[in-house]
This record gives sequence, C-alpha cells and structure tokens, in this order.
Amino acid sequence: MSCRSQIFLSLSRAAILGMAVVALAGCGITGWFSRGSEPLAVPPLAKGEKQVSIEKGWQARLYGDWRLDPYNMTQIQATAHGLVLSDNGDRLISLGEAGRQRWIRRLDGKSARGPAVSGGIVYIGTDAGKMYALKAANGQILWKQQLDSEILSVPVVAGGHVLVQLANGHLLSIDAGTGMVQWTFSMTQPSLILRTAAAPLVKNGIVYAGFADGSVVALGLQNGAELWRATVAIPHGNNELARMVDVAATPVAYHDSVIAASYQGSLVAFGLQGGAQRWSVPMSVVLTPLLVNGRLYVAEADGRIAAVDPRSGVVLWQNDRLRGRNLGGFAYCAGDLVATDTAGYVYVLDPKSGHRIGQRQISSSGIESQPACTNGQHIVVMDAAGTLYQLHLHRH
Repeated sequence: MSCRSQIFLSLSRAAILGMAVVALAGCGITGWFSRGSEPLAVPPLAKGEKQVSIEKGWQARLYGDWRLDPYNMTQIQATAHGLVLSDNGDRLISLGEAGRQRWIRRLDGKSARGPAVSGGIVYIGTDAGKMYALKAANGQILWKQQLDSEILSVPVVAGGHVLVQLANGHLLSIDAGTGMVQWTFSMTQPSLILRTAAAPLVKNGIVYAGFADGSVVALGLQNGAELWRATVAIPHGNNELARMVDVAATPVAYHDSVIAASYQGSLVAFGLQGGAQRWSVPMSVVLTPLLVNGRLYVAEADGRIAAVDPRSGVVLWQNDRLRGRNLGGFAYCAGDLVATDTAGYVYVLDPKSGHRIGQRQISSSGIESQPACTNGQHIVVMDAAGTLYQLHLHRH
C-alpha cells in the first residue's frame, strides 16, 4: 500500500487521524504529513540517454492560494482565448498570451480539480457543492446550481449533459444550458476514500463511471439507468487504509472495451456492451492512463510507468527508475510522455522504449498541475507557489 495517500473521510477528523497514525507508523508518519520535504534522490540519466532538453519560455506569478496535493492536481484548460484554471482558494482565473491575467471570478468554495471547457463555456464545481457555467471569453456567470455535496471530479460535458461526481457517492447529470439536475445515480461510499473522484467517460451515449468501492458502472446518458456494473478491485486487508480500492482514474475506451484502474487494485478491461472482463493486470493506479497510437501508458501510484497492450493486457515495457517519486501529472505532449512530481521535476520518456530521455527540476516548490499541452509544442505547468511555466522540449 502506498504511504502517500491523500484522504477524504466521512468519519470524524480525530478518528481519522488516529487510524492514519496507526496504519502509517511503519511508513514514517512525519513524511506522510510533510510530503516531499525530504524527497528521494532523482536517478540521473545514464550517459547518452539525454535526448531532450526542457527549456523554459515565459513564466507568470499568479495571485491566489496554492497547496501541493498529488491526488488533486490543478487542471489547466486551454481555450480559444488562452488558459483557464482555478487556485486553491475561491478564484477561477483566465490567462491570455504569456500568462497575462484576463479575468478572475470569485466562486462559492474552492475547486479541488479545476474546470472543463466546452463550446466556449467553462464548467466548474466547488467543495461547497456549487456548480457554475461561465463564458470563457469574459467570465460572465451563465448559471449556478447548489448541489448536496462537495464536487470532487472535473466536469465532463457530452450531448447537453454536464456530469460530475460528488463526495457522497452520487453521479449527477446537469443540463448544460440551465444548470438543472437531470438525473442522479448513487453508490454507497466506503468510510475511507481518496480525496478525488474519476471523471466519467462518455462513449456512444453510455456513461462509464468508476467509484470508491472499486466498481465501474455503465449508465444510459439520457436517463442514468444502470446497464451493467463490474468489479475492478475487491477490498482486502485488516484496516480501512489497506482496503481502499478507489477507481480514481477516468476509464479509457479502446475499440469494444473499456479499461478501468483502481488504487491498490488492478488495471482491467471490460466489454463495452455487458461488462464481461477481458483481461486484468495487478497495478495500483490513480492518474488516468493515456491511450496513444494503440498503446496504453500507465503511471502507477508508486512512480513506475508502463506501456500496456490494450487488446491483451500484456505489459510491453516498464520503467521503475522513478519508483518512490510522488508523481502527480502524466501527459502525452509533442510525441513524448511527460510526467511531473511533487519535488518539482519534469520527466520526458520515450513512448516506444520507456527510457527517460530528459528531466529537469522546474521548481523547488513542486508541481501543482497536470501538464497542459498547448500549440502542439509547448507544455504549461504550475508550481505549488502559484508560478506558471511554459516549457518547450528541444531535441538534440
């Protein structure tokens, strides 16, 4: 079990703390509460491995409050007008060229995961249970809706529906035009869950959603009717921490399969129709896998990165040189795999071989965002001090 779980509980804070202290005593309780204060040494690149230099372009210091949280990395969304992101307070920020601020809107509550952008509209939910739709061009609020629990997932927009998952185990469909709740699907939450929720996948009018009990469910987009459910991981262990099997990564579709992954569980492929299991590989996963050119790239919770054949589940390669690093971001940009960690490093890996071909510490504060690929060649990341960096990968 990973010793770096970021946890959301419905139990009392005192009970949680006691449980966490007992369970994590062997892992080093100080390290759990001060994550990243003494990071492991970064493995150096072998001679001749470096093929990519990570160069800084512009950088911009943003107003706001920031906190390093590897399971709730800020989502930076690119729009026709620039970038949109949320801080760790109650602000939604729009940025233009070179990171210059365009507009800021105050929200009721803060957003753990950040916004989604679709059709020139920004959709974002907060920990106060408030859902917003705003114009990307100027931040004008089009509607807002009060829901009955904290919103943990990035919204997903499909066919006039806005789908969000809440801390109470509910998956909601909201009308994209009016903000009215169209339907609700509910699952019973375990007493202890990761403080994150997978954004659902929508394909051919069906919603595929993962839940904290280790299951994935297929629902009709129009009415929320359950079509099938399947088990990604079964909880086991003698305490609540060991039994955490959250499906915290967004499911991925490949041909006639949907692939889901769980924390402390497995990477599993199911049939899109009916949910029959096709294959399963033991892996602990929180970050959403990347499906690129017929390969599935997976960043495991312990820092290992692997390439998997989505047809069979065969592991094509596995790189364990970053094992023990607190990876918080994983993306495919300009033909390369890009990973970030909470010590502020950006790593570049060759998708064909899995070898590291570049790395650089961008900030000693740690990276607070998922890497955002912009203009096909640039990568934007934000550190935990609120500084936004534009990066460029230069091949030797």
